[in-house]
Amino acid sequence: MSDLKSQLAAAFGMPEPSPAAPAADILAGGAHLSDPWLERLRALLSTVEDPPELARTPKLGQVRQATDQLMSRLKRAGRGREARELGALRKDFYARRDRAAWSAVKARFQELALSEKAYRALKQGGADPGAVLRRLDGAAPDALRGMGARRLREHLSG
Repeated sequence: MSDLKSQLAAAFGMPEPSPAAPAADILAGGAHLSDPWLERLRALLSTVEDPPELARTPKLGQVRQATDQLMSRLKRAGRGREARELGALRKDFYARRDRAAWSAVKARFQELALSEKAYRALKQGGADPGAVLRRLDGAAPDALRGMGARRLREHLSG
């Protein structure tokens, strides 16, 4: 079963968009390095006294930690608007990342002909989509196909 977008693409002879393409960009290890969140963080770091340390090519965890520290310092300095702006950029990055991960998980479920019920239960249950995707990619396809919806959900949300 295909969605409306795929049906329209087929009807008008347009290539069907690949669901994994956008996921590959934002889910890459260094995706945060070119994000507006990091750009704004770097700009704001120079405006505070005793700014948090940030490596030249920081890992995602370090960027998140530096953001938390900087937001705290900005709030104490009476610059709450800038702190909220930085927090919103971080939230937007993680939201886009989660959407891409769920899209990749769904595409993988369809590729492996796994239960739609298990997919919905994972998503509604608040599972971390990045972790689900890693477990899904690391498991043997035959083993996944042999699991019932409940066991599959437990295995992937683990």
